[in-house]
Amino acid sequence: MNLFNKCIVKIVDLLNNSQERYLNSLLAAYGSEGRVTHMVHIHYPEHIFIGKGSYINGGMLAASEHAKILIGEDCMISYDVHMRTDMHRHDRIDIPMNKQGTTEADIIIGDDVWIGYGAQIMMGVTIGSHSIIGAGAIVTHDIPDYSVATGIPARVIKDRRKVTQQ
Repeated sequence: MNLFNKCIVKIVDLLNNSQERYLNSLLAAYGSEGRVTHMVHIHYPEHIFIGKGSYINGGMLAASEHAKILIGEDCMISYDVHMRTDMHRHDRIDIPMNKQGTTEADIIIGDDVWIGYGAQIMMGVTIGSHSIIGAGAIVTHDIPDYSVATGIPARVIKDRRKVTQQ
């Protein structure tokens, strides 16, 4: 790698580190104790709370004006995970969907939850503590504590308490 490329890499690293520090200090100002990387896109940071020891590697945390994202302690959230607390309304067929407004509901993630790469957590969902959400899952309904859930839509495939410990 030549000197020019090394300088570019260093500049990008500095910008990413600066953005990461800014995002974490912004979230901390609203009470969050966890960490996000510079690859996380945030909407309404005042409505996002990340518990102590939790880490979000990338993706989107899109809280909305009237709904929150609450993430418990010691959670691991992988790359490209999207959480969004609002959704376009579509219940009327006499009005175009883009003119029906939106509906909002909180997303709640318990303690000690692992959410795999590319999962999407939809509005109004609660994921119970000690659960695992598989990569690429789309979570449209509540997931109980100690569950392993995968698929589209996500379905519980295992209770972690019933797995033999080695």
